[in-house]
Amino acid sequence: MTFGFRALMGFFMSLFLALTMSVFSPVVLGAPVTLEGFLMGAGIGTVLGTVIMALLPVIPLSMKYAVKCGAKEGSLGWFLLKDVLLCTIMVFVICFVLTWVVTGMDAMFVNRLLAPMPLLWVICYMVAIQVEPLCMVIVSKILHVGMPMEPEGEPQAQ
Repeated sequence: MTFGFRALMGFFMSLFLALTMSVFSPVVLGAPVTLEGFLMGAGIGTVLGTVIMALLPVIPLSMKYAVKCGAKEGSLGWFLLKDVLLCTIMVFVICFVLTWVVTGMDAMFVNRLLAPMPLLWVICYMVAIQVEPLCMVIVSKILHVGMPMEPEGEPQAQ
């Protein structure tokens, strides 16, 4: 998987996850959703997620994780399992940074970070499994490359 594919895929996945977290974080915590908070969360989350997914091989590691769990590459189980690791990494990192930026680092930081995380993870996972195929198709079309799960050497259908 090329750097360009990871970066562009990271942008699209981070955008969707950051938008989701920006809407649902306050809701899970019982706070109102504000335009300022939404825009700040979506912006920071998208940039941060894009950088992380471009620089770290999160998507390839997620694919390997699914295979290590026993799922056959390309199967439904593989498709569902690969987003487990991706969401865990992205939700933790984006939540950590956004909680720090919005509320600061003090004695209650860990509680504010971890309290909404299980429900946010489930919500983000549901979003990820729905939008990831769309993101992969869009990135493949933009970069004119095959899908990452296609075996090497097989020509891509035009």
